[in-house]
Amino acid sequence: MDITKYQADVQNLILEIQTYRGVDPERILSACDELEEHGARENDQGLIGYAKFSRGETYYLLNDVMRFYNEMTGCVSLMEAIGEWGYVVMANNMLGIMSLNRGNAPYAMDYYLRALSICKKYEITNLEWIVNMNMGALYLNIEEYQKALEHVESSYNYIINNTGMDNYLQNLTNVYVGMGKAYLCLDEIDKASEFLEKIEFECLQSLDEIDKIMVYSFKARLCHEQRNLGKRDVTIYDMNKIIDSHIPIMDFFDDIYEYLSLLLKIEYYDDFFLVLDVVERLTKVTAIKNLERKLLSLKIKYYRENNKRGEYMRAAVLYYELTEYMEKENHNMISNMINLRNSFNDLTAITKEFKEENRALQKKSETDAMTRMANRFGLERHFHKAFENAIKNSTSFAVEILDIDYFKQYNDNYGHQAGDRCIKAVADAITLLQEYGKVFCARYGGDEFVIIYEGFKYSRIEKMATTLKMRIESKRIRHEYSKASNIVTISQGICYGIPKEGEKVEDYLHRADDLLYKAKEVSRNTIAIGKYEEK
Repeated sequence: MDITKYQADVQNLILEIQTYRGVDPERILSACDELEEHGARENDQGLIGYAKFSRGETYYLLNDVMRFYNEMTGCVSLMEAIGEWGYVVMANNMLGIMSLNRGNAPYAMDYYLRALSICKKYEITNLEWIVNMNMGALYLNIEEYQKALEHVESSYNYIINNTGMDNYLQNLTNVYVGMGKAYLCLDEIDKASEFLEKIEFECLQSLDEIDKIMVYSFKARLCHEQRNLGKRDVTIYDMNKIIDSHIPIMDFFDDIYEYLSLLLKIEYYDDFFLVLDVVERLTKVTAIKNLERKLLSLKIKYYRENNKRGEYMRAAVLYYELTEYMEKENHNMISNMINLRNSFNDLTAITKEFKEENRALQKKSETDAMTRMANRFGLERHFHKAFENAIKNSTSFAVEILDIDYFKQYNDNYGHQAGDRCIKAVADAITLLQEYGKVFCARYGGDEFVIIYEGFKYSRIEKMATTLKMRIESKRIRHEYSKASNIVTISQGICYGIPKEGEKVEDYLHRADDLLYKAKEVSRNTIAIGKYEEK
């Protein structure tokens, strides 16, 4: 933005915003208000757009989501009208980050692809690499690790050819961590280790404490996979010292979530709750229900594994309430998306290739990469539609939740690769149920699966569930660490009913989960089936 065409007072306001960006939020917001007032008096779209962008960026750093959305969506059409395409790219990039944080990968991709198309059309290479980095993070999020590598490598190629750029080592660290995480997820531990060595040798000493969060999260996970437990525990100690209430949580949420998952996995519960307490307070400020829900899912896992039934039930109810709230959030996101899409009708650089990639992502984001079953996104899309059909047609509807008995012990003793093979074998058996017609199967997370039955009699569902149990046991997958059997078995909870107006699909899921919990209390390797009206 060329500020030399403005009078001295306007130039001083713009310089003040640029000088104190990320340092003094109150001063920036005050300067933005003055700048926008001046722009309104002079009917200058550029000044108004710049004020909105800078305010939006400040609210982003302050974790104030709703104000961020209002300002950032407001600036886009203004900056587009005057051809300030760099700001349009940055706005779409941040909107993409926010959409992913709110649990909607397809919307995030739409923003990122729009940003990339502008970069290509106007040759804005100094921003294109940033968008590619965030697309890499998106693909990691939906477990498309090879695609993640492609985008991060594109960013890496730009960075190593521009060593004089601002924050060079910080940007290089981002790339190294991104590639290391992708290789770690691909079980290529040696390659992941190479990138940790690069970080520690080239970058670590020059990083701010906050920027070390992504490094320590990756390092702790990698050390655990290498069975280097001493180094892992030192990294955990270093990580815990950094995490405090000043973290820009939207930039580091994924790293901290992965770190919390590790602490839960290795049963470092004191460390887990120490970090969780800080992160929960930060996420509540953002008002992003998806972040709250993801953290709550970790607590639910803890309560379940430690047989804390009361806490588990209260957390489960809250989880479903957050899910319901997110439905309303998505309506607002769609509205913002449509408004921005309309403002880009003349942008021909959004090519057919980008549109096809976005459609493919919609499908990928609803599919579990390991089992090729539907994931939670896919389940939620089908779940509500099937429930509404059952109410409309007065037909039966049933939800089954099942999990693998003593899977943690299986995973810990036989290793993660064996654990993955076990999950795939169980998933294959579950998927065969779809031969019966209106049966929908999804991986709910970890070793948990959900099955939706539409239009079947109670006795028929009971028979199908029994057949599934026998089918899995017939595979004779050895499990000498199970207290239920010497082979892999499952426990099942099923809620059956004919839905009526006013009932909620989440109530059926909650009831099925409760039945699964009761089945485990009685004896693992059990089917508990009940009618909804009996709850």
